[in-house]
Amino acid sequence: MTGRPAPLEPRVPWRMGMTLFSLLGALVALYLWSFHLGLSELVCPVKGCEVVQASAYSSLLGVPVATIGFFAFLALFTVSVSSVLIEGFEAEHLVLATTSLGLLAYLYFTYLELFVIRAICFWCVVSSLMMLGAWLCSLVALRQGSRPAVRGV
Repeated sequence: MTGRPAPLEPRVPWRMGMTLFSLLGALVALYLWSFHLGLSELVCPVKGCEVVQASAYSSLLGVPVATIGFFAFLALFTVSVSSVLIEGFEAEHLVLATTSLGLLAYLYFTYLELFVIRAICFWCVVSSLMMLGAWLCSLVALRQGSRPAVRGV
């Protein structure tokens, strides 16, 4: 016994990254949702947040997009935490599929901001970067899991 901690399984840091990005994404979405409900003011470092949030595209079938984003990030957070804390819990395929759908949605919303609404929401950009970060972490974690384990001599 050398007194050193056992090395982390190679996917754990990437799973922790997914957890962090999904938590931050959930917090941003919660902030936007609270603005949509009239519970908070929208503080935005650039002009455009209120224009985007007041547009017809800020809701989908009567549900604020921020609400959908909050629950999507919350689900990702739950799965990511489970994959870190529960030994043998493999969720990389599920997280990659979910974050891929999330990225497609963010690409669509970014298109709407740039070419239809013609305004950029700072917090929406931050939220999309959180989804991109979670997607990249899930992609690397999946690739790490497909490699054979290296055993010590």
